[in-house]
Amino acid sequence: MPMEGVMILKTLTNKKGSWIVEAAIALPIFFIAVIIMSSIILMYACIEDCNFIAGTELRRGAAEAIYINTAKVIPHRITKRMKENHSQISGTWITEYRYRDSMLGQDEMIAIKIKTAIKTNNPFGIASNANYEVGLVTRAYVGKIRENDKMTEEEMMSNDSVTVYIFPKRGEKYHNKDCRFLKAASTPAILSRTLKMKYKNCPLCKSGKAAIGSRVYYFPAAGEAFHLPGCSALQKNYIAIDRNTAIKRGYMACQTCGG
Repeated sequence: MPMEGVMILKTLTNKKGSWIVEAAIALPIFFIAVIIMSSIILMYACIEDCNFIAGTELRRGAAEAIYINTAKVIPHRITKRMKENHSQISGTWITEYRYRDSMLGQDEMIAIKIKTAIKTNNPFGIASNANYEVGLVTRAYVGKIRENDKMTEEEMMSNDSVTVYIFPKRGEKYHNKDCRFLKAASTPAILSRTLKMKYKNCPLCKSGKAAIGSRVYYFPAAGEAFHLPGCSALQKNYIAIDRNTAIKRGYMACQTCGG
């Protein structure tokens, strides 16, 4: 056989051998990667469903709260469904639970945090264990009871009523529509000792717990307290009300606008 033919045959043989070697190295790595990715995908699917289960049961308990006390039922339902739906959950722990409590400036809040231990089975033990914490907050569907006097029929039918404006969450005065307090806006600031001495702590957001240097808000034109971000008082919500009713509820005329 000519020398050139031998060289071509040898080259082809070597190339075929290199393909076999590369396949022998790459295929096991590929299969291992597929198995590990399958474990990770199963974990994420489990986590998504756990979030769904917790949200569903929390809403269910919030709706039932007006009829029965669901304080002990909600955590039990959530953890029970998680374990029934997912065999890879090896354990659940309630790390925080508050039932019909005041938080985030609102009352009747229900909050829960559940830590879950997830374990998927793969022969390599890589990326097969994870811990995940589900945290959700909602409000019980119980309405709101206000300690206000109801208007009498005479007050409702009276043509002498005068409309004024009050801040039902935080306020002791009633104002007319042109009062600058109704138009006041909150101002952000960094909490200093001077600001903390000048303004009171907000009872809604418990701003007194804030550390010096924290970001807070206050109303320089009319406010008496400083607030944490997210405090409901920052909305400055006011409502219209009859002046006689406002007086009966203990509101006094604003010294700036006269009410």
